[in-house]
Amino acid sequence: MVATEFHTRQGLDLSAVPRMSPEDVVAAGPRGLELGEVVCAPGVEDAGLLRSAAEAGLAAFAEQSTELATRYRRAPAG
Repeated sequence: MVATEFHTRQGLDLSAVPRMSPEDVVAAGPRGLELGEVVCAPGVEDAGLLRSAAEAGLAAFAEQSTELATRYRRAPAG
């Protein structure tokens, strides 16, 4: 989360949510590119957590099929 007036203008109180300064977020983007990061999460200290999340996401698609998954098929009318 970035500390801006965006949510305040929507009437949301995010005072309990950790928010990063816009300057830090902007600085993190180019540095993330230099580091070869695909996902930039400037508040996450352990880059291994990001790698684990990315690997888990990719693993979800490892068994992907060209067929529609059963849970998305409509039950036969009747």
